[in-house]
Amino acid sequence: MHYHRSSIVTWELVDERAVILDADGSTLTTLNPIGTLIWRQLDEPRDPAELGARLADRFPSVDRVQLESDAGEFLDRLARDGLVVPRAA
Repeated sequence: MHYHRSSIVTWELVDERAVILDADGSTLTTLNPIGTLIWRQLDEPRDPAELGARLADRFPSVDRVQLESDAGEFLDRLARDGLVVPRAA
């Protein structure tokens, strides 16, 4: 599944980390540097395979399958928190 950033959250970079405020303004999420790399790629819909490929360029010593799996788990968490949404059909 392809995900992109939700249009109803706000975010900014603070010390090279994405800081995201959810839609109702009740939860602030600060991403680690790897999470921020992924977050910045979500201006367009992306799936775990695309994100894994992009991360593989930055981290060639990490298994690409592991990168894809980790990206998928991260997207799932962001989706549960309402920070990313699936691509519209």
